Amino acid sequence: MIYVQLLERMALIALAAYIYNQSHMFKNLIKDELKIIDKIIMIIFFCSLSIIGTYTGISLEPYAIANTRPIGAIVAGYVGGPVIGIIVGIIAGTHRYFMGGYTALACGIATVIEGITGALARKYSKNGDFSVKSGFIGAIVAEMLQMVMLLIFARPLPDAASLVKFIALPMITINSIGVIIFLNIIQNARDEYNRIGAIQTQKVLKIAKKTMDYMRQGLNQDTAKSISKIIYETTDTKGVFIGDKKEFLSYCGRGVDEEKLKMKLKVYYETPDYSLIKFISNNKPTLFLCAPFLISNTSFEGVLGLEVDLGKENDKYVWEFVKELSELLSTQIELYKVNKLAEEASTAEFRALRSQIQPHFLFNALNTISSFCRTNPLKAKELIIDLSNYFRQTLKREEDFVSLKDELEFIQSYLSIEKARFGERLKIIIDIPENLMNIKMPVFMLQPIIENSIKHGILPKPSGGSVFVKANCCNEEVLFLIEDTGVGMDGETLNQIVNNWPGIGLKNVNERLKLLYGEDYGLKIDTNIDKGTKVQFLIPKEVKSVDG
Repeated sequence: MIYVQLLERMALIALAAYIYNQSHMFKNLIKDELKIIDKIIMIIFFCSLSIIGTYTGISLEPYAIANTRPIGAIVAGYVGGPVIGIIVGIIAGTHRYFMGGYTALACGIATVIEGITGALARKYSKNGDFSVKSGFIGAIVAEMLQMVMLLIFARPLPDAASLVKFIALPMITINSIGVIIFLNIIQNARDEYNRIGAIQTQKVLKIAKKTMDYMRQGLNQDTAKSISKIIYETTDTKGVFIGDKKEFLSYCGRGVDEEKLKMKLKVYYETPDYSLIKFISNNKPTLFLCAPFLISNTSFEGVLGLEVDLGKENDKYVWEFVKELSELLSTQIELYKVNKLAEEASTAEFRALRSQIQPHFLFNALNTISSFCRTNPLKAKELIIDLSNYFRQTLKREEDFVSLKDELEFIQSYLSIEKARFGERLKIIIDIPENLMNIKMPVFMLQPIIENSIKHGILPKPSGGSVFVKANCCNEEVLFLIEDTGVGMDGETLNQIVNNWPGIGLKNVNERLKLLYGEDYGLKIDTNIDKGTKVQFLIPKEVKSVDG
């Protein structure tokens, strides 16, 4: 009879799992992007599930209850990790303790242990992956530990032993099945979410490949017409429109009243955001999901609208697809702008900039970004922002001295692109005390040296290597050390690099140091074949500005 009664409680578990799968925190859980508020809601949810499991338990004798409370604690630990499992265990266990009875203390302690056991089951599953099998084993172990707690802490012992003999097998069986049901529903939802995500990603990448040639020409009426047609033919949407930051450009689909759409867009342009456009077109209700083209996540450059069936305005999968597509096109627009800026760099008004930016670095950066546009559009967007920041900071750097903090921020954009280009082959370690961040130093000192380490040290080495950037006080001076674990150089190669490097390379850095501080302040380079290269230089700790 107890089996049947406990099984009846499984409907509640299935309902709870379904509610959990529909929540926003479930999507964040799949993406490993749980926020503090998600964790708080998760704790409240699983505490409620455990406490309800206590209240819906089966009273076997005075103050002894066969219940499904362990399911909430075990699943909380398995899904949310040890901290959430322990917190849920403590809250639900404390609640059970204050309900009283000779099993109160044992059940309270056991609930905490069950939360921990759930977390350990996840940790020691294969590669820490989500697995119904490991959750099932964890549930069995947790329930067996609960029976042990009853025998240790519940008194009188004969009553505890009699209770364990009666409830052990039913509770171990039913609660383990409950954990399986909950985790299996979550697993199926995860698989479905990932399947839909994979299909959407394939569509987005297919669109990226087809639209790239058009986006290289910028966003205008002709390119918008071609791009909207590609999106319409690649997806199952009813229609697609594209606008720039001022006006409607193109529509492709089953037919829409474009004049009404343009009127609605005028309202949209007042506050561009992820939103809906609804109106009556050809005597039928029409719904567009709209997503802005954002450059550097802030600058509005246009809008994408997908026409969908009524009722899909709250479909999270459709919205995610629209957002991914708009982010892809935003990335391509930004890439076009960077390419355009690179072309302008060859004109007379950008000659000063051209003398500072290495052409080969720009070429390699654009190639790297182009490859990521096909494989990882979001990463490409980040790299475009880094390259834009690199250009922008180079343009506005008119002063001769900057703080060390500003110099490091400048090279971070450069390093982000290089690390994306080399992947795991390149590691950058910056070890500089915080108290040196405000010292003044000449501009463009560190980047050329780091670039030399990467190009001549790490690049030729098949396994890659590391570049260390260090700075320390040395009496009234600051000693900078840039060291790599690359292939090193012989004397002839070193001499060629120091004397013939173009632009703002080592020769330029060396000469500027000597000009500013004297002959004793040039670069000191120590290198040997297969042993890497060390570049050192000193600057006075206090540096006055040129005007001072």
